[in-house]
Amino acid sequence: MSEIFLFILLLYALAGIVPLCIRKKRIWEISSLIMGVGGLLLVVSSLLAALHNYSIPVLKISISALYSVTLGIDRLSAVYSVLLGILTVAVSMYTPGYLDRMHGDRRKYLVSSLIPLFLVSMLLVIFSQTLIAFLVFWEIMAILSFFLVLTEYEEARTRYAAIFYLAMTQLSTVFIFLGIILLTLITGTFAYPDKVSGSDVLIPVSFFCLFIGIAIKSGVIPFHKWLTHAHPAAPSPVSALMSGMMISTALYALVRVLTRFYETDISWGYVMLVFGCLTAVLGVMYALKEQDLKGLLAYSSIDNTGVVLIGLSLWVIFGSYGQLDIATMALVGAIFHSVSHGIFKGLLFLTAGSVCQAAHTRNIDELGGILVRMPSTGLLFFIGILSISAIPPFSGFIGELLIYQALIGGLMSLDPYAQVVMIIALALFGLTGALTVTTFVKAFGLTFLALPRSSGAENARETPFFMVAGPAVLAGMSIVLGVCAYHILGIFGYPGLIPDLSTVAVLLLLTTCLVYGAVYAGASQKTKISRTWDCGMHAPGSMNEYTGSGFTEPVVRFFSPVFRTKITVSKQYHDSFQCLFRTGEAGIYLMKFFEECLYLPVARGIDRYAGYVSGLQNGSVDRYVLYVFLMVIALIIVLGWSS
Repeated sequence: MSEIFLFILLLYALAGIVPLCIRKKRIWEISSLIMGVGGLLLVVSSLLAALHNYSIPVLKISISALYSVTLGIDRLSAVYSVLLGILTVAVSMYTPGYLDRMHGDRRKYLVSSLIPLFLVSMLLVIFSQTLIAFLVFWEIMAILSFFLVLTEYEEARTRYAAIFYLAMTQLSTVFIFLGIILLTLITGTFAYPDKVSGSDVLIPVSFFCLFIGIAIKSGVIPFHKWLTHAHPAAPSPVSALMSGMMISTALYALVRVLTRFYETDISWGYVMLVFGCLTAVLGVMYALKEQDLKGLLAYSSIDNTGVVLIGLSLWVIFGSYGQLDIATMALVGAIFHSVSHGIFKGLLFLTAGSVCQAAHTRNIDELGGILVRMPSTGLLFFIGILSISAIPPFSGFIGELLIYQALIGGLMSLDPYAQVVMIIALALFGLTGALTVTTFVKAFGLTFLALPRSSGAENARETPFFMVAGPAVLAGMSIVLGVCAYHILGIFGYPGLIPDLSTVAVLLLLTTCLVYGAVYAGASQKTKISRTWDCGMHAPGSMNEYTGSGFTEPVVRFFSPVFRTKITVSKQYHDSFQCLFRTGEAGIYLMKFFEECLYLPVARGIDRYAGYVSGLQNGSVDRYVLYVFLMVIALIIVLGWSS
């Protein structure tokens, strides 16, 4: 079976090479076809490996006795490979139509080439079974995604987003590298370690180096700001893969580290729980106030990373207390939510990309009325919203339900202090769910309903068939994962963790059909055209609708200490007594806390240090001779002292 996986890797590589070597019109369609075939084969073969719990070696290249690149697949990597295959199929159907609407042939060739190479780099990270292989493919994944973010390089904000992303992703690689070096010092090998334990101080240091490196890549607060710049700047298929798969790949790495590399300590779990709760709550809070549609989805990716991190932290904590059943439930919930997030976030980014490309804007306040003009895209976006809002029986509900059950079910088995921590975590988790629903009511209502608020929204038209079919694959998978979750978990050896939602789904479908049938049968068939009550206003237009800021203003006011809200009002009057109002302006400004208080001070400090270092290199030969003389003196003193 290893030959099949090697063939799949070759298909992905071929799909990336074809657009670079053959510069003919619409060659990206052939590339997407090859990529789609590779995705289908990957889904089938990985599903077989996951269901039968196979452990399959794929490839081993020995550089030396110490360094080797070993690839293989087991059940955990197979689950994430299935996700990558599903996203590959959807993106391969969507991308040709999206590229047809892009400007610049060179850009089209480059994007169609880098997407399959980006996919294969993530697949190789998942297949890696040695630390050297993991580090190499992790860095390749980072570099390829940087060039994809830089696609629209003419725009200043795109260049800023790409450079920001490059700096953060290289910082991630630095921490991953440090963690791997420390692990190698502990174990004496670059092979994946098995349950490292002991009192060596290097063990927790190596874990937290790996954790920080993975946290940067997955968007854990406070390392998240690259994500909100890079995802909106990248083309929509790339945004779907970065949010849907690259974040899931980073979370896969964290699951692998926790479940295989170390005998975890309970203190690690509490640290992860704090990061998870902050990431979930603050991520959705910032998503709520976002006016850029793709930026809103990027912030919601941060929120879902926090949810997964909470589940993994509960696995560590309850495992340390000996509550293995509860710990397993939390771990399964975290993995399930990670996979389902990849599917519904890919769906949301693809459909949002269709809307933004059709309306020529990402500003929610300039959209509206899209559902009438793009009904299929609107329906698919709505399915994604139901899933991300954890509405049963969609896939987003399952993982959160399992984590909720773990939080509640394990309360009685903990000591009083731990119970207080869990109750706080449960409250924050509930707040996250409520704010998520509010966020996506805003996203769907202001984007798809009411009247169009710009000429771009008014002239938007439905996308071609395959740009609808690609997201439809993800919408169907989101429904299947939710409805069949009970049976899927049973097949994987975890029966009874959740109720059977297939019955609920059938009842919901029957109720919907009965209500629709009753209304249709009882309603009058006569057509009557009249105006509805408009509050006494004459022909209200789009300017009378809610804006994104107006919709979220009560929540922003309530959480003003978090947002650092600043409200400005200026008024001008016709008379000196300020009775007859003439004109005025009002604004709500939100402080970019992490950018202004964390990133920029660090960047300024590095810039000052770089300026000082560059000042030492002023081109003066006399100064360089002085440096050499001082260094020689220092070496003489050090060597003489040591002797």
